[in-house]
Parts: sequence; structure tokens; C-alpha cells
Amino acid sequence: MNTLIKKSEKLADSASLFFANVAAAILLVLVALTCADVIGRYFFSSPVVGAVELVRICMAGIIFFSFPIMFLRNDHIIVDLIPFFRKGWLAWGTSILILAITIVVAYKIGDRVCDYAFRAFEDNDMTEYLGIPRWPVVGFITISIFAAACTSALRLLVLFSTPGDVHEETHEDNL
Repeated sequence: MNTLIKKSEKLADSASLFFANVAAAILLVLVALTCADVIGRYFFSSPVVGAVELVRICMAGIIFFSFPIMFLRNDHIIVDLIPFFRKGWLAWGTSILILAITIVVAYKIGDRVCDYAFRAFEDNDMTEYLGIPRWPVVGFITISIFAAACTSALRLLVLFSTPGDVHEETHEDNL
């Protein structure tokens, strides 16, 4: 069982890394678009047409394609007000509860976004100025949300395989 979980973890890490690389490529496109827009706007008085729409699409891509690796590696922002909940069996139980809630919420959000993607496809919904179809963008967002839910489920399996032990890397320990 542990071998299967380890192999699944490596596969999920590879898939999450793919999503993170897509987010990095989108960030590079966003930087190039912003530079072209600024240079065109200030030096040639000719901004990039539809730059606002493209920036919105790029920002959505960066945010949602980063979800799977963030969920797998537990890179969430944590405010540690009560350190008692982060040690021993209580930490293990709390982690299971939080991961279960995360999976349910991610699934519900993914389901709603998936419905929106199907509606956008059926209605042939386009962006306002450039006429870019919305359904592919929303479809990829849906895939990344479901991938994040799956990586959280894998983390939950890893937690169940090590009862009472929470391997949380704290960034403060590395400072």
C-alpha cells in the first residue's frame, strides 16, 4: 500500500509540476504583454488592443494553474495562532479535518466552474473586446481545480498511512 501511495505521490508531483510550469509560461507571456503594452502606450501612443482582457485571462491562468502544486506541497499561508494544534495526534486529526474540508470545497467549486464552462460552450460565450471563447479558459481552470482536489485527496491518503505523524515542513526552521 505504501508503495502505491509513494508512486501516486510521484505521479501527482509530476502532474503538479507540469501545471506549475504552465503557470510560469503564462507569467512570461504576461510580462511580455505588459512590456509591449507599456512601450506601445508611452512611446508610440498605440497600446496593445485588448490588453486588459489578455491580462485577466493570464492572471486567472497563473492563479489556478498554481493550485495543484500548492495543494500537494502544502504551500498554503498558515497563521499559527495556537501552536498546540500543530503537534502530535491533535495535529494529525486537525490536518485530516482541514484536508477533508479542502477536498469537499475544491470539488464543489470545481463542479460550479465546470457548469459555467459547459454553459459558456453551449452559449458560445466570448470575451467582450477580442471575442476569445471563454470555455477553453474556464475548462482549463476546472481541470486545475479538480487536480488540486485530487492532490489534496492524495495528501489525505498519505496522512492516513502515517497515523499520529504530521510531516509539516516549516519555513521558519530553515531560516
